[in-house]
Amino acid sequence: MSASAVSQKLPRPQLRGLFHQRTKIHLVTSVVLSILAGVTYKYTVGEPRKKKYAEFYKNYDADQDFERMRKLGLFSSCPADD
Repeated sequence: MSASAVSQKLPRPQLRGLFHQRTKIHLVTSVVLSILAGVTYKYTVGEPRKKKYAEFYKNYDADQDFERMRKLGLFSSCPADD
């Protein structure tokens, strides 16, 4: 085979619309990956955090906590009982 026969078989490069085609592919890929990252974060971080907060506030007594901090003298507006 001669060099001219090989060069005739090669397809011509796509030059028109290449930027738009690649941009569409990158846009779709980035949207899919961002949705996947959001869902992953929600179920690996958000849901366990909500469960921990719910467990904490199930037995939390704000008045009892306030009295504990007041007795320690942490508030300048409330005198500490000795």
